[in-house]
Amino acid sequence: MAALLAERNLDAITVRALAAKAEIGYATFFRHYTDKEALLADMADVLIVEFLQQVRPLLEQKDRLGAARTLCAFVNDRLPIYQTLIAGGAGDTVRAEMLRQSMDIVARSRRRKPEGPLDDLILFHIVSSILNLLAWWLRHLDEVDWETMAEIIERVVLTPVSALRGQPAPGPAGLEPAAD
Repeated sequence: MAALLAERNLDAITVRALAAKAEIGYATFFRHYTDKEALLADMADVLIVEFLQQVRPLLEQKDRLGAARTLCAFVNDRLPIYQTLIAGGAGDTVRAEMLRQSMDIVARSRRRKPEGPLDDLILFHIVSSILNLLAWWLRHLDEVDWETMAEIIERVVLTPVSALRGQPAPGPAGLEPAAD
């Protein structure tokens, strides 16, 4: 899927093309996925988990800018898939599903239980704000590089959330650093 997305948009990719690229039979694809959107959702889950593994050490060090840089570099290194997931032709529907998946994965990854609705609202705000900023950036790649976008995310989302809670920001993944 990632290789095909680098060549064409999601609407132009068929299950036959996916099977051929993966060197599997057409029917074999359907033993694993109901359609290409299910494969895309599975890829999103893998990407989210992979990103969280990279950013957790930075969050534990309370490095908001480092976490934002890691996020933007991660997305930049996987532009075709992210352009499809959050800025592509499927647009709002795919981004909404990406938000739902991100929220589920991040909520399961929390190191402490939410203390009330504010914790859940902050998590929603962080994840949805970052996804929307990334969607904007992916449409303006020629105007803003990934390092500048990281600074924007840190200044517009992470630092204000940090101030709201009166403590270090939970970071782009909504994960709180380990308790001291």
